[in-house]
Amino acid sequence: MTNTFRITITALLLIAFNCLFTSCDYQEEETIDKTSIILPNGKHIVVEKTNTESTAIGVFSNHNYGTTHRFTYKFSIDQDRIDWDGGSGEPKNITFCKDTTYIRYLKEKTITTNYTDSLTQETERHQRNEIQEFFQKHIDKRYFFKLLGSDYWVDIPLEHYTSISNECEEYQIPNDEELALPSMKNDDFKE
Repeated sequence: MTNTFRITITALLLIAFNCLFTSCDYQEEETIDKTSIILPNGKHIVVEKTNTESTAIGVFSNHNYGTTHRFTYKFSIDQDRIDWDGGSGEPKNITFCKDTTYIRYLKEKTITTNYTDSLTQETERHQRNEIQEFFQKHIDKRYFFKLLGSDYWVDIPLEHYTSISNECEEYQIPNDEELALPSMKNDDFKE
């Protein structure tokens, strides 16, 4: 046998051995919590939160390599037959106006920043997670007792949401407060 053949076989065996002993089995546990309330304006809202815990367990080592947590929110308003599926967004407030419904929610976004290293002139990438505030408006194009047509949610800017907040009814949506905007400290404004 040649020397390169032995090195290749040894490398392949090491890779196979490594893959065999570091492979993981994933165990997922999902729980669904539903909260049903009547808002002061008489509308019935049902909020559904799905929690998913995923744990990586080594197949042969039986070692716990970590657990991840993720959640999704949905809600529905029975009287108006309005549904919202925010995925990983956490609903905070719902606003009812005479013509439509609005929502304010928080979502964790990954922000990617590219910059050029001044010494090596190579482009580097930096990622960070940031909790951001989003606003949506419900568009209802249904007709014939809301059986035909479609309804959907569209993103709107903060200015639009704040302009309607004085003339409409705003209520808090029940949630677990997993997401919150970073608070501004008074020290941040000192010079």
